[in-house]
Amino acid sequence: MWTMGSGLGPGRRPEPFGRAPFPGRHSRRAAERGMLIRNMNAPAGRAAFAAVSVVLAVVAFALAQRGLVGHQSFKAFYCAGAAVRERVDPYRVEPLRSCERSFEASPMPSGYVEPAPQPGYVLAGFALLSSLPARLAAELFALALVGASIVSALALGRLIRAPSYAVLLALAPLTLLNVAYGEIPPLALVAICGAAYLLHAGRPAAAGVAVSLALVQPNVGLPAVLALLIFAPGTRIAIVATGAGLGVLSAIALGAGPNVEYFTRVLPLLANAEIVASDQYSLSRLLYVLGTPASAALLAGKIWFAFAAIAGIFAAGRLARARGQNDLLPLLPPAAVTLFGIYLHDIQILIAVPAVLILAARLEKESARAFASLFVVLLVTVWTQAPRPAVLLIDAAGVFGALLCLLPGAAARRIAYAAAGSLAATVAVVLLQHFATPTPHSLATHSFSALPDEFSPIAWGRYLRATPELTRTVVAPQILAWVGLLGVFACALAANLRRPRLDRS
Repeated sequence: MWTMGSGLGPGRRPEPFGRAPFPGRHSRRAAERGMLIRNMNAPAGRAAFAAVSVVLAVVAFALAQRGLVGHQSFKAFYCAGAAVRERVDPYRVEPLRSCERSFEASPMPSGYVEPAPQPGYVLAGFALLSSLPARLAAELFALALVGASIVSALALGRLIRAPSYAVLLALAPLTLLNVAYGEIPPLALVAICGAAYLLHAGRPAAAGVAVSLALVQPNVGLPAVLALLIFAPGTRIAIVATGAGLGVLSAIALGAGPNVEYFTRVLPLLANAEIVASDQYSLSRLLYVLGTPASAALLAGKIWFAFAAIAGIFAAGRLARARGQNDLLPLLPPAAVTLFGIYLHDIQILIAVPAVLILAARLEKESARAFASLFVVLLVTVWTQAPRPAVLLIDAAGVFGALLCLLPGAAARRIAYAAAGSLAATVAVVLLQHFATPTPHSLATHSFSALPDEFSPIAWGRYLRATPELTRTVVAPQILAWVGLLGVFACALAANLRRPRLDRS
């Protein structure tokens, strides 16, 4: 595995904006979609979905059982949760550092501590999880991440009229990457996908609750929440009530002081630390690599984030009002901010996959859909890991599923092209890693320290700057993700500019 360590059709329920979500489909395309829905609900389709789900769960459990999940970011979340239970500040070096040492298989530098930069309502959940033994907690956490992607695939399969097993395959590589690194983006994924499905099903209040839970990842969840607040009036009361509940939970879990620290000190310090990290996908990191001073690069990144969020929100609003595609309201804005957004890594690319799948699947022309699928492949594939057999197999399965969702034509032809695409993506991953700069030794090259009362992101920044492997210039995986996002967005924009608006009479 990785190193480091029954669909609701538009006729069943009136759309919130009074329009079918797939306007102007010609009869052949409608027949093709109908066949996909029948296949999705057929016993063979359900069996395939169950099989893929079980395999993903087994792989995730194996990663956690071997200790790989606990060794990664999960240890910081677990230990921060333990700090919350003990009523101490979870954003300081201690007791975070002492707790994390119990997870490490080999000695770490004395100043090493991984921060848990999550808001209080997230750490409250980990406080509950930290009451369990560490390995059991890691196993449950890994299974929860896979369960989140399984539910997301069910929702997306109904929105894009594709077999749910194919959607789940498309989500699998990035889902397992999150499992391997002990990260939480799949929890935000299920929130935005659930909100999209509930909007499509005409249940705005439930959608408001669901989208608010995407704030488990604030940098990608906030644009989705704002989009629904602006363009889906029926969700507003639920969003405000759920948001208030999260605020109260944070206050109960942390108290006033750490909550203020999180926004005023922890997040800015983390941004300053992470600007040197080679696995960053942000505009700030790109500008920093190109020689821009850190302060200017961070400011530019914040400005870009605001612009991308606004653009994504109003693009989703236009598609909702003019095209009836209200399910894109919680999906498109998070995808927009994954392009050069703040504090982003390869794990957060998972958040963009639902929007790009829907945008590509709804292109009218078969040639456009096939072309857009090439960009989707760039996003579904994990380009950052060593090309071990298990990694290549998972990547190939993900590409196969994505292409099966998007490619036009008869089933046999789609399967053949999807298999060819999987092989091509596998070869590309191997070649990219073959020609990549060799990875230097992973140990820190000079000493550094951390005081017990310091904020943990300060110590984390020292660790990054002392470890060449983690700060070397790496741009190829980022470029592939940026090209994938830009390509799908460009295809969707071109198609919508050419397509006439619906008659509002």
